[in-house]
Amino acid sequence: MNDWMKNIPSDYLISNINLPGTHNSCAQFINFRLISKCQNKNIFDQLKMGIRFLDIRFNFDGNNLLINHSFLKCKTSRTKKENLLFSTVLASCETFLKENPTEVILMSIKREAGKSEEETFDFFYNTYVKSNDIFYLKNEVPFLNEVRGKIVILNRCGADIGNTTYTDENTGINLTGWPYQNSRKEASLEKVMIVKRNRKSEDFFYLQDFFNLKPKKKWELAVLPAIHNPPQDNSIILNFFSGSNIFSTPKRYSRILFKRFSEYKLMPLKKYGWFILDFPNKKIIKKIILSNY
Repeated sequence: MNDWMKNIPSDYLISNINLPGTHNSCAQFINFRLISKCQNKNIFDQLKMGIRFLDIRFNFDGNNLLINHSFLKCKTSRTKKENLLFSTVLASCETFLKENPTEVILMSIKREAGKSEEETFDFFYNTYVKSNDIFYLKNEVPFLNEVRGKIVILNRCGADIGNTTYTDENTGINLTGWPYQNSRKEASLEKVMIVKRNRKSEDFFYLQDFFNLKPKKKWELAVLPAIHNPPQDNSIILNFFSGSNIFSTPKRYSRILFKRFSEYKLMPLKKYGWFILDFPNKKIIKKIILSNY
């Protein structure tokens, strides 16, 4: 599954491709593993499995751009105390895309801890992005042929857009209006506008991220409705399977949802959007990818 996107027509908008992603993508080696660990594989191995959406969360400490899950720092291995840096994540992505130039990586970035959103984005942009053409940075949903071999930035981090430095041309797809979704009873896809500059029509993204629901309720009230009747326009659809509460660890939570998802038949060539997962397995990833054909 390392190059499955080569079979997707190049004139598809990336928002119209059904693809698997990971939630808290770097939370493999981390303290309090029972409640904070979200992945079994590192970034490079996730990409080889077919994952194409990465959820990257920053902690800028004033000197380095670390990767966090909430207030916890992600580590480079289970036995080492070395903090995982964004430079390591980026190197894995660059190596993968060099080996698989037909693919694209969607990277959601978010300030999780440390310095302010503005300081964090400044460091991210000036250190890693400014002189690196691997990034697609327009606030615009691209066609696949525009971004093969590239990293598309989905920006939850915040930036002072509109000043002389940051514009809709260099800050990524603007997801800073991402709503907080708690465990309210009516869980459904929430529609949020992406402000557009260069295309004639405005696009939207739809979000389902009700992480506080109990697993069975999450499936029934949130995940299933989003799968059963997703918008069939050009909007981005983000459907998070992830969740955790006092009754279920992220691993147990994912197993419950995967069992139900494995029993649900996806229709070929129907748009479902982007599935964001904890502990994805090959069977689930393949199911999502094959729905594109």
